[in-house]
Amino acid sequence: MIFPDGHIINELMAKFIIGLLLFVRVTSLMFSGPLFSSMGIEPQVKVFLSAIVAMAMTSVYGGYQPPVDVDTIGIVLLVIKEIFVGTIIGYSANMIMNAARFAGGLLDFEIGFQTALMFDPNAGVPTLLGEIKTLMMTMLFLFMNGHHFIIEAVFASAKIIPINGFVMGDSTVEMLIRLVTVTMIIAVKIASPVLVAIFLTNLALALLARVAPQMNIFAMSMHVKILVGILSLMATVPLVVLLMKHAMGIFQEDVMKVLMSLAVNKG
Repeated sequence: MIFPDGHIINELMAKFIIGLLLFVRVTSLMFSGPLFSSMGIEPQVKVFLSAIVAMAMTSVYGGYQPPVDVDTIGIVLLVIKEIFVGTIIGYSANMIMNAARFAGGLLDFEIGFQTALMFDPNAGVPTLLGEIKTLMMTMLFLFMNGHHFIIEAVFASAKIIPINGFVMGDSTVEMLIRLVTVTMIIAVKIASPVLVAIFLTNLALALLARVAPQMNIFAMSMHVKILVGILSLMATVPLVVLLMKHAMGIFQEDVMKVLMSLAVNKG
């Protein structure tokens, strides 16, 4: 029986460690990124998909990775670093879903679907329109092959960010702050058509209260705002879809910029 020599064993061990670290990176992305982090996907499925992607990454980029010292402390530190890198990628890509959910939350509060929060801020009131907007964004995400982009981004990270290090400087912090800022702006843009309609409705109700003070405007306003809000939502669906498609492109560019800001060699 022929046994492999020590050199082959060391090469296999080095490749196994590289694959394990890439598996940790992909798994962190699966549990924090858009679509894949959904509670509807079983954790076993996420781990299985992570293993498949990590094996493909190892076969393609394994030879480009620097050698890794096999010691306990070093491996633990590299695992923590890979978790951080995968989470950063997933967090950056998931901001587009957060923008849609935040836009729906604004509309829920303005229309009156979350009126209970005004009396009990700790009440677990679900964001009805937030979930609807998130589902719309998820459909666009799949339609525009956003899931392909996520896999491409994690593949690109294997080439841009080596497994033995990364650099988180001022550019990375600025990009993360920009992501949060852009998320807020896009959320307001998505919600703005309905917000304007609700504002005009409130203005008309205020004028009506001045003209006919004997009317119970407060009780009537709840029904009127819900009616106006639903009609505005239905009328502005094409505009909101265009805004979401534009936002998807912006966030894809920002995710790649975040990856480049973490690169060791930015040249």
